[in-house]
Amino acid sequence: MNELTDQNPSEIGRKLWSARQKQKMSLRDLAKAAEISASMLSQIETGKAFPSVRSLYKIAAALGVSVDYFFPAEDEQPNDAASNGATHSTDLTASQMREALLTNDAGNGMVSFPTTHKTPVVQANARPKLELNSGITWARLTANSEEDTEFLEIKYAPGAQSGKNMSSHSGREFGLVLEGELMVELGFETFTLSQGDSIIFDSSTPHRLTNNGTLPMRALWVVLTPNNA
Repeated sequence: MNELTDQNPSEIGRKLWSARQKQKMSLRDLAKAAEISASMLSQIETGKAFPSVRSLYKIAAALGVSVDYFFPAEDEQPNDAASNGATHSTDLTASQMREALLTNDAGNGMVSFPTTHKTPVVQANARPKLELNSGITWARLTANSEEDTEFLEIKYAPGAQSGKNMSSHSGREFGLVLEGELMVELGFETFTLSQGDSIIFDSSTPHRLTNNGTLPMRALWVVLTPNNA
């Protein structure tokens, strides 16, 4: 996986320690529940290592918190991170983004969608966006962060890929291609979705998304990641 540049792992470690203490879980107990080695978990907690996206999702699920817990709250956002369509960029892959949902923060460099909206409507020109330097854009279609659910418009530039390796995590995914083509590698099978095609799959099956076409791809995407999954 790519290095997470300009990040502050100590903030994630601090929140991880706090949540673990609140749940009265030992490092070994949490490591077992999150399927991560105790030594790696210790390094993450002490700020010596950054969790992968998949690891962060598993840690959050094991602790019974949302992934958003590890990143800046609304009142920690910088003044110029307005809620009306602010866009942030990152070097994360789409696979990493799915598990981390990081966003820029002036205080510690974290990455997540910009601040929440006060109405249930999100205007087309005011969607909070995350831009990956790999040519992928995620736009959140909900006014606020929804527990266990991500409702997104995703865009893949020609040649863009969700990650070098296939990823897996708990939950289910639902996709509908609106424009272009999207290749979905799902376990040992490969599917090419064209405009109007849709797909549903278990996120625990190793998967990877790629735009092998010459035109941009745009799709609606829903990721369900229940904490008890």
